[in-house]
Amino acid sequence: MTKHINNLKKLVGNSNALDDEKDIHPFLEDWRGHIKGSTPLILFPNNSDDVQKIVHYCYQNDIKIVSQGGNTSLCGANVPNSSDHRLEIVINTSKMNKIIEVDSFNQSIIVESGCILQNIQDTAEDHGLLFPLSLSAEGTCQIGGNVSTNAGGVNVLKYGMAREQVMGIEAVLPDGSIFTDLKSLRKNNTGYDLKQLFIGAEGTLGVITKVSLRLSSSPNKEISSMVSVKNVDDAINLLKETKKRFGDSVTAFEFISQSCLVAINDFLSHIKLPLGHEDSWQVIFEIINHSEDDLSDFLEEKLSEGLIENALIAKNEKERNDFWLVRHSISEAEKLSGKGVHHDISLPIKKIPEFLATTIPAMEKVAGKSIVYTFGHLGDGNLHFTKKQPEDMDDYQFMKFSKEINAVVHENAEFLGGSFSAEHGIGSKLKDDLIKYSDPIKVDLMKKIKKTLDPKNIMNPDKLIDI
Repeated sequence: MTKHINNLKKLVGNSNALDDEKDIHPFLEDWRGHIKGSTPLILFPNNSDDVQKIVHYCYQNDIKIVSQGGNTSLCGANVPNSSDHRLEIVINTSKMNKIIEVDSFNQSIIVESGCILQNIQDTAEDHGLLFPLSLSAEGTCQIGGNVSTNAGGVNVLKYGMAREQVMGIEAVLPDGSIFTDLKSLRKNNTGYDLKQLFIGAEGTLGVITKVSLRLSSSPNKEISSMVSVKNVDDAINLLKETKKRFGDSVTAFEFISQSCLVAINDFLSHIKLPLGHEDSWQVIFEIINHSEDDLSDFLEEKLSEGLIENALIAKNEKERNDFWLVRHSISEAEKLSGKGVHHDISLPIKKIPEFLATTIPAMEKVAGKSIVYTFGHLGDGNLHFTKKQPEDMDDYQFMKFSKEINAVVHENAEFLGGSFSAEHGIGSKLKDDLIKYSDPIKVDLMKKIKKTLDPKNIMNPDKLIDI
């Protein structure tokens, strides 16, 4: 093993490698710290050629590879945790962070996979354009990871998932060859659209090294509103009315339970809560290309009808950022509040009240009463749903119930026509659920694709699907 580690370090140079246990430790767990792993070596390639050399060496010597970006995964896809005794290393793409080309006429951008999402957003803005993928971790997550997990975020309602933003991909395949399809074309009907294989594959089919992305026109005006409602049914009706009035101009529609607001107040007291934390539910939504008067008239109408209880309109960029900071702070507050069993599910929007009404009592039967955090992207039916550890239960006892809690949540979601995995991916955490809830033909096809491209099973093994 020492020989291989030394040879791999030579490929990128000692300054681009970590093999000291203390230095490696921060790279060995998921964002929540629930899934932990180990590796003797982390490499930081500077470009695609470096990645190709590393992967080719690993293929020749049967060494496993975990590709890693900003380390913001919530399902363990980024964590090295091999179940067999082969050497497993990490390729971290954070030094591959160049903006290669911006084409304002074509509204496209080509970047290396280690680019921070927010840097891509800022570059697009500098050119008078918009890169609409937006999520809480955008200041640290990398575009390679976003594409590998088919990330969602707050703007899916109008712009779609990460997949919809991808025009082309370059990836190093398991044998060290490079697949290149970086043409920034909207029409390229030349057989199988192979780039789609790597989107959502979580690094199991290759290492994404470059991405060509679709940019959008910047809106003339963005207006954010924060409102309070009595219950989820009213939030859903507000969504319906908002889309009816403003149509495709609605870019985001988020909802937040009172428990989340209380957690922010208790654990992140420096975060301003514009509407306080006394309401049962709050909604943050955004519209574009309309005036404040249009939105004000709409909200006054809904107040008079009793559909909403209170409402604010952001008058400037600072107030708009304050609204969205509440939404983006929930995961951190939730993390600080203690242990919980976390879920990322999607549902037909009209089924969300039924899901909550049946699932929360069912979880209580399994593991007792405790706080439940519910928030997410109401506009596309994506719920982030967490049962917190009861105060009278110790860590070990609570975590023993995690599988039963997961089963309740996932079975109820699937029964109502939803999915147990909305935007965070599968990783090592949800592999069994993928088999349980997926069409067997789909699973068989996934295994055949994996075996064809990665016959030695060196690319992120033990993640997504086993072969």
